[in-house]
Amino acid sequence: MSKLVRFGSRKTGRRGANKRQKLEMRRVQRRDMVRGLGRMGWKRLFTLLVVLAVIGAVSYGARMGLRAYQSGRILTINRLEVTGNHYWESSQLLERAGLEVGSKIPVTMRSAREVLRKLPGIQSVDIHASFDGNVRIEIHEESVLAMRRSGGEWKGLTPSGVWMALRETEEDLPVIDGDGGKDVPALAHFLAGARSDHPQLFSSFSQIAVRGSDEADVYWRDGRFMARIDYVNNPLNSLEFLQALTKAEQASWPSGSTVDLRVEGYAYVR
Repeated sequence: MSKLVRFGSRKTGRRGANKRQKLEMRRVQRRDMVRGLGRMGWKRLFTLLVVLAVIGAVSYGARMGLRAYQSGRILTINRLEVTGNHYWESSQLLERAGLEVGSKIPVTMRSAREVLRKLPGIQSVDIHASFDGNVRIEIHEESVLAMRRSGGEWKGLTPSGVWMALRETEEDLPVIDGDGGKDVPALAHFLAGARSDHPQLFSSFSQIAVRGSDEADVYWRDGRFMARIDYVNNPLNSLEFLQALTKAEQASWPSGSTVDLRVEGYAYVR
């Protein structure tokens, strides 16, 4: 009896089975990959994102640096900016720091920063430089309590007791005659205390004439009287006494009176 045999049917069946196995393997691989990412956790994923962000930032900086180098702007000062200086002139600060447009950017700004910090009235200095040649200097100055004329220019007395250059006069500050006497820090301490504890009296100070090493005549803006004080020994107590005295008796004082407050607790009006 003859038997009918189909040639090639077993081979075709094997190919179909292999294809299904490959598809199943790919599906399993994708599933395992997704599960693997889930097992990494948020911490590892966050670390990966940070690394990618750092790589991007470094690449951007390198690209900007290359452009600056190609244009000849890298390591050369192209723009200078000074901020925060109310009293010092920007040109004076740049000259002292030794910085100018067209010069090379120093490897470190430490020397320029230290020079500026040593200037009178400068509290702190921050210098920022970029690859494209922009240099920004941030200045923090002391306040000014009084001013005087010296060598054809105005200088301001700071709470630390030093004289700093002024770009222009300050109309609301008292003017000191001469150099401020021998004990300038004590005078500065007195004025700082007067401004803090007795702002109304301080705002009335017009002119201060130092007498000897510890005395000063303080003239009022309205010209009605002058107070003679000892600015070294308990001067703020004298001002407190003067404030109470002016409220009670100033109306009876003749114009141009002198109020002597050098003896604590007493006032001599003449």
